[in-house]
Amino acid sequence: MEPGARHSGCTVLVVEDNPGDARLVELYLIEDAATAFTVMKAALLSEALDILAQHRVDVVLLDLSLPDSFGMDTLDRLRAASPFVPVVVLTGTNDEELALKALRQGAQDYLVKGQGDGDLVRRAIFYAMERTNAAAALRRSESRFKALFANAGVGVVLTDADGRVVEVNPAFLSMVGYQADELRGGLLRDITHPEDQGLNEGLRGEVLAGTRDGFQLTKRYVAKDGRVVWAKLNCKVMHETDGDQPYTVTVIEDITERKRLEDNMRLAATVYENSGDGLFVTDANNHIVHVNPAFTQITGYQPAEVIGKNPRILASGRHDREFFAQLWGSLLENGKWQGEVWDRRKDGEMFAGWQNIAVVRDADGKLQNFVAVLSDITSRKQMEERLSYAANHDPLTKLPNRTLFHERLNRAIARAQRNHQLVALLFIDLDRFKQVNDTMGHLAGDMLLQQVAERLSGCIRQGDTVARLSGDEFTIILEDVQDPRDAAVVAHKVLRVMFEPVQLSAGEAHISSSIGVALYPTDAGDPNTLLKLADAAMYRAKNLGRNGCQFHSEVVNAQAFERLALENALRAAVADNQFLLHYQPIYDVKTGRAVAVEALLRWRHPEVGVVAPNQFLAVAEETGLLVPIGNWVFDQACRQVKAWRDAGADELRLHVNLSARQLRQPDLIERIAGALELSRLPPHALVLEVQESCVVDKSFDPTALFARLAALGVGLAIDEFGSGYSSFAFLRRLPVTIIKVSQGFVRNLATADDSEIVTAIVALARGLHMTVVAPGIESKAQLDLLVHFGCDTVQGFLLAKPGATDDVGALLGGKHVPAALQSQDHR
Repeated sequence: MEPGARHSGCTVLVVEDNPGDARLVELYLIEDAATAFTVMKAALLSEALDILAQHRVDVVLLDLSLPDSFGMDTLDRLRAASPFVPVVVLTGTNDEELALKALRQGAQDYLVKGQGDGDLVRRAIFYAMERTNAAAALRRSESRFKALFANAGVGVVLTDADGRVVEVNPAFLSMVGYQADELRGGLLRDITHPEDQGLNEGLRGEVLAGTRDGFQLTKRYVAKDGRVVWAKLNCKVMHETDGDQPYTVTVIEDITERKRLEDNMRLAATVYENSGDGLFVTDANNHIVHVNPAFTQITGYQPAEVIGKNPRILASGRHDREFFAQLWGSLLENGKWQGEVWDRRKDGEMFAGWQNIAVVRDADGKLQNFVAVLSDITSRKQMEERLSYAANHDPLTKLPNRTLFHERLNRAIARAQRNHQLVALLFIDLDRFKQVNDTMGHLAGDMLLQQVAERLSGCIRQGDTVARLSGDEFTIILEDVQDPRDAAVVAHKVLRVMFEPVQLSAGEAHISSSIGVALYPTDAGDPNTLLKLADAAMYRAKNLGRNGCQFHSEVVNAQAFERLALENALRAAVADNQFLLHYQPIYDVKTGRAVAVEALLRWRHPEVGVVAPNQFLAVAEETGLLVPIGNWVFDQACRQVKAWRDAGADELRLHVNLSARQLRQPDLIERIAGALELSRLPPHALVLEVQESCVVDKSFDPTALFARLAALGVGLAIDEFGSGYSSFAFLRRLPVTIIKVSQGFVRNLATADDSEIVTAIVALARGLHMTVVAPGIESKAQLDLLVHFGCDTVQGFLLAKPGATDDVGALLGGKHVPAALQSQDHR
């Protein structure tokens, strides 16, 4: 039966070959009414073993002398078969030695037959059962302790009063790498780290002396393989049951990994707080959660000012969205990113920083934090820029040197190749520089070169390059060149500024320059050849008498200077007042009378006579000469129309064209107001015509300018209407009162498409309450159709050609009605 089991009754097996003795024992047991004994009997040991195998028996009363077994062998065989069933030996001999021997071999009690009564037998049975149950409980307790000791996750060591190891569990053996036999009887001090050997001696002495119950301690062991094992000890004193021989139980936890992590964290915290680089940590939503002191020192922001904020608080605005898109893409894909970032300090100063950003994820791979290391590299960048500047710039003039010149020329040609544009290279050599250097000294020569550099830099646009190659040789790289004549304009500007006297400390110096020009890709397809050709062209200019410019190509040379000659002539025309105005009347369809005149510019060239506008206006527009010319037109035309109004044409209005350059003229409003004031022409008598292409130009919004002109009181007309793409909504926003149909539609009225467009333009004007002017009329058929379509006013050679002031004045004074309009119904 299972050791220690409890039952409501008690089953007793009496093993006795003498029936009388067996019956007597049975009577002893059943006479006790308080206990329900069940008695089973066996005369042979073999029978008893069978019963034990098949039935639950609480106690065996065993006679040692049986027919099939004798003496102590009987007890041994029964104990071997049922080791946990208590046995009370019955013997007929009162032999004390035999009784002791039986007890040593596992019997719980010893009874002599014929001595004692039923109470004695029953007490022996109960005593045997209690002792067996107690032994079973002890065995279970020992078993649980051994299992706990052997399987504990922490080390457990038992030591005696002298500190010697009594027992160690497998966890501690695994911790230090020793076998149990190697440690038993030894001192734990022997495997303790030398620096920690004295730590727990005093504490252990206090525990054994009873002044304290136990102690805790952190120390190091040296494992068998030499590893250092950090351990946390929890030591308690224990006593044997008799109170003597105290021993200690020490629970030992391996904290080596924890200690390593703590040391690493402590080291990381020290590095974090004392690093010279700025460090900041953000959460998964990119909000700053921690910064170190170096971050504050670099950026100027205190922790409280940035905690919870997005790092974009540092943004300088120097990087575009594409930069940050690439940064985040690389960071989330690779888990890290590093690169140069320009940020802004709290005081607004920009600084260059080298950033290393890393992603931190938890054990499940979920994004937890971003950690950024920020190094201020502003000083290094400044040093690099200074070194780069020194390596790429001439120290005297501060211009790009030969190295940077070649780099810029290569880049310019690469861009021109992609964009199908021209690059012009000007090679400039100073005339008479050696003479200045020899007569006035090298210091004067250096000053001269510095002033030359300033003058050349003033001749170019932003994006072009002036470089000093060596000595008195300079180059200019012109990019985005539309026409070779543009290079000629710059070249002659250089010739002019180089010819002007140079003021030096040693006196006034006079020099000039010789310039050679080569074009990419017209003249050469690579930088070196282009430079050689420009150099050769420069020598040709020098051989032709200096103070001149020569293109590599003779054809280009002629074309460029033809245009340049025209520009110079225009400048002279402005200075010498060589312009005059012609006027072309605009007639009202209903009355047949002139209601307005359009001022048309003419150039009275001293050699070739009157030049038409289409031959010079484009050059005047490109060079900016149209602005002073336009100012002159306003003054003259306003004064003339005021005179005609005073002479009887009191409703006459003046139409003046405005170019794209004039629309961008900063003082346009002031110039118009000044002309009206000087001439005393009423503002409503002036109509400004602006081409539709200027109105729809995306680079220029005329809304504000038109509003100011309307506030001035002048009329506004859209010229060449229908040739562009102006929308109905855009036209409604402008204070325009007149639409002037594109002359191309008037010339092609015979086609159905153009006649429909004119009809639509008239309908649009009617819807917007605008007046329609039809210009360029050259035939009676055109006039009839335009009148039929509903045009309000007409203009063209059929009605009156542009004429000089006196001729137009005669028409106005005579109230002249053109013949083509006389047939119209003027009621």
